[in-house]
Amino acid sequence: MMSQKIEVKLNKDLGFFDITMIGIAGMIGAGVFALTGIAAGISGPALIIAFFFNGLIATITALAYAELGSSMPQAGGGYVWIKESFPQSAGFIAGWIDWFAHSVACALYAVTFGAFVAVILEGYMPFILVSKVSSFLAVTLFAYVNYIGVKESGKVGGIITLTKVVILLVFTIFGVYRTFSNPEWVLRFTPFMPNGMQGVLAAMGLTYIAFEGYEIIVQSGEEVKNPEKNIPRAVLVSLWVATLIYILVAVSVLGGIDSDRPSWMYLGELGELGLIKTAGSIMPFGFAILLFAGLVSTTSAMNATIYSSSRVAFAMARDSFLPRALSEIDVRRRTPRNSIFFSYIIISAMTLSLPIEAVAASANIMFILLFVMVNLTLILMRYKAPNLNRPFKVPFVPYLPIVAVILQFVIGYFMISMLEHGFLALAVSVLWIVLGIVIYSSYSKEKVKEAIKEEIKTVFEEGHLEERPYRILVAYANPAIGKMLLEFSDFIAKAKNGEIKVMNVVKLPEQTPLKAGMKLVREQIEEIDELLRIPSSPAKGVIKVAHSVSDAIISEAAEYKANLVVLGWRGRTFRRDFVFGSTIDPVLLKAPCDVIVTRPEPGFNIKKVERVLIPTAGGPHVRFALQLVKDLMQISKFDVSLCFVGKNESELRKGKAVIEACRKESGIDADEILKLSDDPIKGIAEIARNYDMMFVGASDEPFFKNFIKGMFVEKLVKETNKTVVMVRKKIKVYDIIRRLF
Repeated sequence: MMSQKIEVKLNKDLGFFDITMIGIAGMIGAGVFALTGIAAGISGPALIIAFFFNGLIATITALAYAELGSSMPQAGGGYVWIKESFPQSAGFIAGWIDWFAHSVACALYAVTFGAFVAVILEGYMPFILVSKVSSFLAVTLFAYVNYIGVKESGKVGGIITLTKVVILLVFTIFGVYRTFSNPEWVLRFTPFMPNGMQGVLAAMGLTYIAFEGYEIIVQSGEEVKNPEKNIPRAVLVSLWVATLIYILVAVSVLGGIDSDRPSWMYLGELGELGLIKTAGSIMPFGFAILLFAGLVSTTSAMNATIYSSSRVAFAMARDSFLPRALSEIDVRRRTPRNSIFFSYIIISAMTLSLPIEAVAASANIMFILLFVMVNLTLILMRYKAPNLNRPFKVPFVPYLPIVAVILQFVIGYFMISMLEHGFLALAVSVLWIVLGIVIYSSYSKEKVKEAIKEEIKTVFEEGHLEERPYRILVAYANPAIGKMLLEFSDFIAKAKNGEIKVMNVVKLPEQTPLKAGMKLVREQIEEIDELLRIPSSPAKGVIKVAHSVSDAIISEAAEYKANLVVLGWRGRTFRRDFVFGSTIDPVLLKAPCDVIVTRPEPGFNIKKVERVLIPTAGGPHVRFALQLVKDLMQISKFDVSLCFVGKNESELRKGKAVIEACRKESGIDADEILKLSDDPIKGIAEIARNYDMMFVGASDEPFFKNFIKGMFVEKLVKETNKTVVMVRKKIKVYDIIRRLF
């Protein structure tokens, strides 16, 4: 018993400097070495602003990663967040794209490595042959390294990062000096945009992969000291250190080389070798030093991306999206051998079959799609779970992430349309996504259902339902609270011509087989027998044995096609990473229907309710609360009051307008209460003393941010002993779009 109370955590030993260096290591890699020359040939000297604008766009997505990572710390990245927030099919596509994105990124680093090796042997052996053979051998070597489980140590990784940064900084010092020591340096940047703004946008799309890597900071969140402050700061600092270095590199190569034709044109002709081959004319031993840095960067990046791509495939197989064979672990080496092998096949195919420009474009298309989905997840989560604990919040949501989504599509479009191999990259990307859709439709969809059934077992079912139009699922743990929930739910069922299914879940440890739960349900059967006597509406009872209570509730709600899930809450949680608790939070987030969470006062009886209070600031959740109260008033007459607590007269005026709109929309003849208070939560609690019951609809209206700040409902419950009902309306993407436009 005691072991179940022990919480296992990683030691928080990473400070601001540590995670900033982790972020810089993730970003400053092979991308800047391989793509600077190609991008300069597309955009001209405007490569400088292409890097700057990419930094701005990446900042928005990076902040989205910071918010989602801080509010869902158990998640490991974009794939998991999307899977938790969107329908199952979107989760699969996100993982499928993530797998390909990291695999193609590895192919880009391999092709770049091959080009760097080939330039050493240039004049002795055919360039293309050496490039392709060395790329393939490098991928094979690092796939084997990942299979046997040899990892780059933190100290070695730090040395490599520091080496790359120092070499690039020294290079830029020489380059900037050579540029501005030339009296006619301006001529080297003229014309600034030889291919117009579309050339800049295409270069932005091509080099966008060089700004990918900051998510590693977010994934380290559990080990970070003071993560609420340090993670967002580290994301921004590392991103803009990398951006500044990229800009200085662009200035150096564009202004520091001597050529009989425009430097940007010369760099474009050199392609992926542009930075390496021009370094010798900028600094002493520049060719050898930059070549060394490029080889070190590409080998380190290959090792890391083979690791990350294989782990995405492993995670998808573990989630039953891909065959279980991909989640098998080598017994001796403790590595996912099959996931590594299939990632190796994808990487090798891309390395050998496509030119570097097409490989880079394919990687960028995949990462752009993934980042778009992450930005959309941020927007959806703000509406779907407004009470989620968010240590860090992105400002101006949904407008800022919408801007990021639009701009990422724009740079992707111009990259595809202007690059020589852009449409080839698009064709490869579309083919991969279509293949994923086929696999999901023909295999993954059913396998996920089978996996859920394996984790949840029905051991008792009693009663008969009449297939009424409104279905209520009542899940309880404590029979005393279960009685109050049933009485409350019966009122709702009567008002909506509905039926009730009462559910209890017996939770077993992960290692315990579900059949062992058969011996533990006798007491629950007696409880459900008693509870089924309470409602006058048609009712049925079910007991399930599962390893996760929340998963069992969500699965039952989907299978039952419930319109409403009703849960009880004790009014507190003992973990900082949950608002309502480890069972309720996931249900609020992922239930396929509306949800009510009730904290009943001792002895609560819905039949004795005479006065109901609804704090309001508008929004879909409050509208749902008003509709629910209106339905209940058909069964029992009670007085309703709408209240707003503000800190000043300006807020009260806005609150008054919201209350008027709520009354008009709901048709409820409700009283209006406006109250000035420096502490809105205590202000509401004072008003609630004169009421029997309070409905709280979560809201995220901008002017209401001081009212609903942090874990609003939890704080409010602590201030009042009245029954509090928190309602969450199931938000659909259509609802969000309609609200925005």
